[in-house]
Amino acid sequence: MEDQYLRELLNHLEEGLREEARELFKPERFDREQYIFIDQDEASHLYVMEEGIVEANIVHGDGKLYIFGFLYPGDLFGEGALYEEGVYSYSAVAREDSRVWRISWDDLQWLASRDPYFALYLTRRLVMKLDQAYYKERCIAGEKVEKRIACVLLKMVDEVGISDKCGLVINTPLTNRDIAGLVGSTEETVSRVMSRLKKSEVIASEGKFLTVRDREALLRYFDGL
Repeated sequence: MEDQYLRELLNHLEEGLREEARELFKPERFDREQYIFIDQDEASHLYVMEEGIVEANIVHGDGKLYIFGFLYPGDLFGEGALYEEGVYSYSAVAREDSRVWRISWDDLQWLASRDPYFALYLTRRLVMKLDQAYYKERCIAGEKVEKRIACVLLKMVDEVGISDKCGLVINTPLTNRDIAGLVGSTEETVSRVMSRLKKSEVIASEGKFLTVRDREALLRYFDGL
């Protein structure tokens, strides 16, 4: 199993610890739609994405799905394991066949005690993730659905957009159901907004992927709402 992103993480450890630490991370594969962990499970492991896409979500009491976001290769998740006796605050499910590395809470605690700078690095990664979550919440809190959708599209273009001759391709399959979960709306409402954006040639569908054909137009749409 390739370990590009695990190696990148371990490079933040003291060199003398890296080989020993490498043995503490165990590889695991998940099929599409398979759950890695469920909201409120005991947080026993921290995970490093190596390949694939994972969706972080919760289901409200009324059964409505809310998607926090998507996790890509190189991302850390399961951060509840950084807290003693913690629980996972969301569910993680593979959006496509995925490969991850996991390390137990006990082994993670041992590593952090051996290298305080590594512990600080993990803390910084967690803070960055919280900042990103706060940015999204500020972006959509109390706003009209149209503005929430534009915000999410702009954020995903910045995160996983790939340039091609037609614009910026959001390099992950993104359905109306996904967008509805991300912005806290219904698929029907999202479908209407997306249709307007496509009719205005701001975005386009390319198979399973969305392309933002004119990022500046989408930004103006966001600012003008």
